[in-house]
Amino acid sequence: MKRPARGRDGQQWIYDYILKTTGRAVHFEMDGRNMPIQAKSIRMVSKHLAREAEHAECLAKEADKRGDIVSARGLYRIASEKYREAQHFTIPIISDWRWELYESCRQCAERLYEINEYPIELVSIPSEISNVPGVFHKAVVEGRAPAVVFIPGMDNTKENYPNPLENEFVQRGIHVLAIDGPGQGEMLERGIYVNPDNHVTAAKAAFEFLVSRSEVDPNRIGVCGRSFGTFWSMRAAAAEPRFAAVAGAIACYYWDRLTIFDEAPIRFKQVFMAMAGMEDEGLFDEMSVGFTLKNHAKNVMCPVLMATGEFDPLNPLEDAEAVFKALPGPKEMWIFEDEFHPIFAPVALAGQATFHFVAEWMRNAMNGELDKKFERKAYVRRSGDGFFG
Repeated sequence: MKRPARGRDGQQWIYDYILKTTGRAVHFEMDGRNMPIQAKSIRMVSKHLAREAEHAECLAKEADKRGDIVSARGLYRIASEKYREAQHFTIPIISDWRWELYESCRQCAERLYEINEYPIELVSIPSEISNVPGVFHKAVVEGRAPAVVFIPGMDNTKENYPNPLENEFVQRGIHVLAIDGPGQGEMLERGIYVNPDNHVTAAKAAFEFLVSRSEVDPNRIGVCGRSFGTFWSMRAAAAEPRFAAVAGAIACYYWDRLTIFDEAPIRFKQVFMAMAGMEDEGLFDEMSVGFTLKNHAKNVMCPVLMATGEFDPLNPLEDAEAVFKALPGPKEMWIFEDEFHPIFAPVALAGQATFHFVAEWMRNAMNGELDKKFERKAYVRRSGDGFFG
């Protein structure tokens, strides 16, 4: 008889109970339900998210057919995001149904790209590990402009960010290339699994792609990430000195404590083992020791921005501060008072998206506006005091 793959898999009933009572599948410290009301266990989530996605997709197609492009854009975005969430929560984690849901996510996103207000291009970038799938968001500007490689979080996908309807980078004249790295989106579907190092290979390939584009200023290419993408983007900047800046928010700046696999809900480890193509927990634990910025942070010479919640359970503040201390170049850190992992739009910023400020910081950094000895650590109170100095 098959036994659970992980020592903590027996906690599933606790996880389901908390989901039922809080309405949240992760980040239980946050307030407010964000899962469908019908979902009483993790096994129910994908079914009901998929129904919400189908509803939005039907409306989007009807609006599209009637020529209401503005409504269609918004509805395709909702449908794509709902399908993307649904494929994230499938059980088993890897299944035909997951890839059917992800295909629907891509189809809705691709129709949105076709009718979007600025141009968006689907790309496939050669690399040493496999072709890297990407979405190239092109700012409408004269001449060569700065660009950013964006790496999504954990098993997130390139369709999620940036949002074509509110692209913080494009609004500032910055191109964005969002990619699926190993273990994410289309690369996972093709069986390209994640390890501590191979996102660096994907990011380097993305850099070379941007260098080859006539729209891009090759001297102003940065790398940015969200959640686990903050780790991978920092590793990329350590390995590729030509990146002009690196920034991230929703922190996974690991130094000595990999809390995401040992202290967070078991779902994180279950999903990441699938992303790594591993079933043996012992072997995975040995491999995951490599997810550290120790001995890498010291090689990041370009300007760095780190943003984190004061009480982020996935990235203890002392770990983020150890990484910050090790950085030798220009650097800035924002610590948001009483915030946790999802600092998408914290109270301190009056609900404004954090990535608006991240994009502005990157614009300034890539334009060479930071002194080589610049260093700032800001404790941002809920009132907003401390953010602008």
